[in-house]
Amino acid sequence: MSESLERLGQRLRKARVEAGLSQAQLGAPHFTRAYVSALELGKIRPAMKSLEFLAGKLGRSVAHFVDDEEKERERLERELDISAASALLTRSTAGEALRRVQDLLTTATRPEELARLRLMAGTAHNFLAQGVDAIRELTVAERLAAQVGKLETQRAITHQMAIALRNIGEPTRARTLLTELLGWVEKTSSGDRILRMKLLRDLGAVSWDLGEYEKASAYYASALEWAKDIGDVSGLIAIYNGIAYARRSLGDLEGATAYLQRALGASEVGNDLAASAILHNALAVLAGERGHIEAAYRHVDRAIELARVAGPESYVAHYLNTKAECALKADRPADADKFARDALATAERTSNLRAAAAAHVVLAEVADRAGSASQGMVRLEEAAARYRSLGAKQELGDVLMRLSGLARELGDSERAQSYAEQAYQATKATSALMGS
Repeated sequence: MSESLERLGQRLRKARVEAGLSQAQLGAPHFTRAYVSALELGKIRPAMKSLEFLAGKLGRSVAHFVDDEEKERERLERELDISAASALLTRSTAGEALRRVQDLLTTATRPEELARLRLMAGTAHNFLAQGVDAIRELTVAERLAAQVGKLETQRAITHQMAIALRNIGEPTRARTLLTELLGWVEKTSSGDRILRMKLLRDLGAVSWDLGEYEKASAYYASALEWAKDIGDVSGLIAIYNGIAYARRSLGDLEGATAYLQRALGASEVGNDLAASAILHNALAVLAGERGHIEAAYRHVDRAIELARVAGPESYVAHYLNTKAECALKADRPADADKFARDALATAERTSNLRAAAAAHVVLAEVADRAGSASQGMVRLEEAAARYRSLGAKQELGDVLMRLSGLARELGDSERAQSYAEQAYQATKATSALMGS
């Protein structure tokens, strides 16, 4: 009995026990219990086709049983590294997850592993609101997953692709993918409840993007029932947040505030500091719209405090922009200027193009109020350039209309018309709704 046969037999037995199979069950229908026993004792060497059959029943590769111990150790260590990176795929730690995935990609060779890592990279980019980068990674992942025929991976890629399309301002295309996935879930006998809840939630979000607020509310209501049934706290947070945005868009600011408070309560129960920061920021926006500036400051200061503790750091720039906008509403242009400049510095340090663009918009408003429309136009051009690079059509359209107004203010009617025409070409884009 050679060491290699003994090692093969030990691995076969370990895999069989972990799978909960008897020797007879593993061998059926082609091999007897005695044959499997002899293999596990290292008394006989199996033919390759026999080993392929047994490995298939155990859900393992042939290499798992025949590779030497060093290779097996290396495989297990790599799997642990991939799992560790996957565990970091949350809003607050997406940046670290992305760095680990990128390191793993430099040594990946198998198509199945490459597809998995590219999917993880795309997911991380989505958490970081980097839709263009997410689509690039997911397109590669989609091609690789098709090669190896991994349907589960393909569906996960499709879901993330829909989220990426929302991030770049393509809600109609996103809705098509989400609807197809929901149809698949409803046809399967198992019916993945968590996936169903996420798809209904995301369909609510794209309906909001498209201005279909009643439909968004209906999708969110369905998602809410599934989230309650599953007991998914993170799902509840995102759904309450979505309902709040839908209520706000329908003019129900009190209802929106109530749902944001529910979401905040759920985030505190789940100790999700990153989500709590987002929700405090949303409450600040609503308080500002209702003229409650001091309450808005309290909420946004809490959002900034939480983001600096829990991350991601890039979100701090968004919250500073909210504070700057509240200062403008309170007619405190000096404060608005300071907060927006802080936001711009943070955004540039963390490569948050969207927050940088928003900061330029606030600074443009400050400049215009100070009587410098030309300086405001420079700021708005900076914002437009960033929104163009992101594919953020809704924000781009708003900036172009602002540019048209300033050009008209400066007496340049031809330029004003040009900006207005460019704005007309822009369509609705990404939303601020929180997902996971």
